[in-house]
Amino acid sequence: MRYYNQIKKILSYLNIIFAIYLWVLIIYAFFRWTGLIDRNFLQEHLLGKYLEIPIKSILSLF
Repeated sequence: MRYYNQIKKILSYLNIIFAIYLWVLIIYAFFRWTGLIDRNFLQEHLLGKYLEIPIKSILSLF
């Protein structure tokens, strides 16, 4: 039972991290849509590349 509770706790933490990441993507997409984030700014700091790294790593598993 102890291992089950540990796995449950780890999954809840992963769920929180994924939710935060999802909200960051939503806010990023909204700012891009409204034009508040400039394309030149993104090319300098590679913000879009940093946000797509987790998605590419998950898709590479499948």
